[in-house]
Amino acid sequence: MTTTDTTKASGWVLFATTMFALVGVFNIFFGLTLIIDNEWLVLSAGELWYLDTAVWGWITLVIGVLALIVAWGVLSGQTWAQVVGLIMAGLAVLDSFFLVAIYPLWGIIVLVLSVLVIYALAVHGDEVS
Repeated sequence: MTTTDTTKASGWVLFATTMFALVGVFNIFFGLTLIIDNEWLVLSAGELWYLDTAVWGWITLVIGVLALIVAWGVLSGQTWAQVVGLIMAGLAVLDSFFLVAIYPLWGIIVLVLSVLVIYALAVHGDEVS
């Protein structure tokens, strides 16, 4: 691998960790929002649903904190962080997918960023140490 290829790979991993940290921060704020304002009425296909989102808020908050820890580990070149990062990004995808009904734009943004993180860590994660 040439120096240019290594630099590009390093850029992908830096992008992944930055995005993962952002997703972590987004999930922390989103989790706190779901905990603080935990009663929602959602109109779907002519039906009215009452949702209590406090438990899902705590799950989202934990995912956000773990995402920040993993982002730090990936920047440090830790192999465990790359593996856990892939798992956590997958969980963030699932988490945001289930919450699209409540916050559509927010959920889609977090979902897309998580998919980009999965790509960067899976393809270029081992090229930076």
